[in-house]
Amino acid sequence: MKTQTICLLLTTIVISLAAQGLCMGKVTQSRCKCTAVISHFISPRKYQHIDIFPQGSFCRKVEIIITLKDGKKVCVNPKSNWVKKVIYLMNEETED
Repeated sequence: MKTQTICLLLTTIVISLAAQGLCMGKVTQSRCKCTAVISHFISPRKYQHIDIFPQGSFCRKVEIIITLKDGKKVCVNPKSNWVKKVIYLMNEETED
C-alpha cells in the first residue's frame, strides 16, 4: 500500500511539472542581448535591418541592434539623438 501511494505521488508531481513547462512556453533569452552600446552615427546605407527589443522581465532596458550589410551586429544607444530620429522615421514609414 505504501508503494502505491509513493508511485501516485511521484506521478502527480511529474504530471504537474510537465504541465507547468508547457504553460511557460519557450524561454528564448535569460539576459540582455547587448553587453555594450555605441553612440556614434552609422549611415543608413549600411543597414541590412534593425531589431528593437523592448524592456522586459529578462532585460530592464530597451535594446536596438542594427545588422549591417556585411552581417556584423551593432548595439546602439537608444538614447542617442540619431537613433531616436531613425526610429521616428521608421515609424513614419509604417504609418503610411
